[in-house]
Amino acid sequence: MHNDNPDPLDDLLAEWQPQVETPPDFRREVWRRIAVETINPGLIERFSWWLLQPKREIAVMTAAVFLAVVWGITHPPQALNPHDAYLTSISPFDSNHFSLGRP
Repeated sequence: MHNDNPDPLDDLLAEWQPQVETPPDFRREVWRRIAVETINPGLIERFSWWLLQPKREIAVMTAAVFLAVVWGITHPPQALNPHDAYLTSISPFDSNHFSLGRP
């Protein structure tokens, strides 16, 4: 829809230039308001931040690896039952494929 009669208000709005001056401490006041309104982090956020400090990351990773090794040692893999052993022996897609005559 094209209107052949332009609205005079459009010309007036196009010419309008706002003359607004910001106060000298405007930025400081904005940052102060942001700081006041910041929500305090919860227990989980504070604990996560504490864990993710560079000195603690090494300790956390070391503990995770140690616990994984201990879990692997204390929970050995279960032996295959005869049915699964047979399926493993004939499966060409299994990495533990039992080949005849080859090591």
